[in-house]
Amino acid sequence: MATPRNPMRRRLALAAAALASLGGRAGTVAAQAGAGTLRLVVPYAPGGVGDQLARAVAERIGPVLGQRVLVDNKPGGGTVIGTQLALTAPADGQTLLFVAASFVIQPQLAARPVYDAARDFAPLALMASNPHLLVVHPSVPAATLKELAAWAQTRQGAAAFASFGNGSSGHLGFELLKKAAGFDMVHVPYKGGAPAMQDLLAGQVAAMLTDLPQAVAHVKAGKLRAIAVASPARAAALPEVPTLQEAGLAGFTSQSWYGLVLRSGTPPAQLQRLHAAVEAALNDRSLHAALEPAGLDFINQGGAAFGTFMAREAARYGDAIRLAGIKPE
Repeated sequence: MATPRNPMRRRLALAAAALASLGGRAGTVAAQAGAGTLRLVVPYAPGGVGDQLARAVAERIGPVLGQRVLVDNKPGGGTVIGTQLALTAPADGQTLLFVAASFVIQPQLAARPVYDAARDFAPLALMASNPHLLVVHPSVPAATLKELAAWAQTRQGAAAFASFGNGSSGHLGFELLKKAAGFDMVHVPYKGGAPAMQDLLAGQVAAMLTDLPQAVAHVKAGKLRAIAVASPARAAALPEVPTLQEAGLAGFTSQSWYGLVLRSGTPPAQLQRLHAAVEAALNDRSLHAALEPAGLDFINQGGAAFGTFMAREAARYGDAIRLAGIKPE
């Protein structure tokens, strides 16, 4: 069959061909391709590992869908500002929300939650995860968890740790770490991983439980010191760095995960169309080549399974909030 000469017809043909290989849904996509701009709301500041993943996926689903994909960063409020924006959008499949652990954590931190993760949103895809890495500024006189705990205690609560958002997985993970290792530090929340990392590199804060991909280059360059990785096994990107379990905290893990949701009530055909496009993006080898070396693990889990996963995570973080003594505000 001859290739269409008209650019729009050619894009439609490419979209149809791409999705035909994913289960014969090409007709639906071709009919809806070019139906306006698709908006991907990212409730974090630009530059962090989550933002990088969101932009990489957006870049790849646009050609498959035959639509322009606009990545809209809306940080603030512990991700609530961006989430509220997606909540007010029509349930037509034209607005996606990029989510991480904070999506199921924030409603548990609010005395009057503005959204219910399970009721108000439909899960689309769990895309990737990465372990957290405990890092300190080189000025901190500690190379091990034991030394960090001892140093922090000498500061009598004056030492500060950063997180990529109040109630984020990095925040709660560090709160549990303090409790498990027996030391105290002051929490300084930021609007995303990038600004938190910037202040850590500048020595404005002493430590952070950050996403592994965000810290690897800085550790290798000597700009940060890695204390331990919060995963069951050592990270291939930093094989010399012990796990927190090896450092004496049996069973302790902490990670970030990343997915996409839409407004509940989105038509099933739209969910199927969008999931097929995301699945195609996550199977793109260039995506893996770009983000795996730093420690990002791709999952590619569908909607129903993602919903079950989020329910488990909500329960786990609820326990963490209670253990850390954090009260809803």
